[in-house]
Amino acid sequence: MIGFGGLSSLPVLRGQLLAAGLQADALLLQSLAVSNITPGPNGLYVVVVGYFVGGPAGAAIATVAILLPPLLVLPLERVRSRLIHLRRFRATMVALSLSVVALLALSSGSLVVHASTDTVGMLMAPVGVVLLLLRVPPLVGVLVALIAGALMGP
Repeated sequence: MIGFGGLSSLPVLRGQLLAAGLQADALLLQSLAVSNITPGPNGLYVVVVGYFVGGPAGAAIATVAILLPPLLVLPLERVRSRLIHLRRFRATMVALSLSVVALLALSSGSLVVHASTDTVGMLMAPVGVVLLLLRVPPLVGVLVALIAGALMGP
């Protein structure tokens, strides 16, 4: 139900999966892989997690959970537009945004550690972060990964 858009709900979902006693990192990595090869928005990995955990019924429940937050945001946007002129409200919004970024960074780090099988894999994550920060086109990142893979051999 906590939909931030894209992968921003990843830390919350990871925590819930861990609390349920599931292997969250493996489950999320598989779900991200499946959702990234399918057309649609980034948040579809939640539907895949629902399917892996609860079959078709789990996928249906996850779909409803993804659709509800945007509908709940509509009345909240009306409240936000009335309060945005208040300095405290704006400061709270900035603090919430920074909290989401921090949680996403922590969860992403955990996923990198779980997904990396060797030193080169661990080095590719910081390289990817640098490429993102420098706003390098995604195709360049793919080419860097292909070159690294070719140099490593089979």
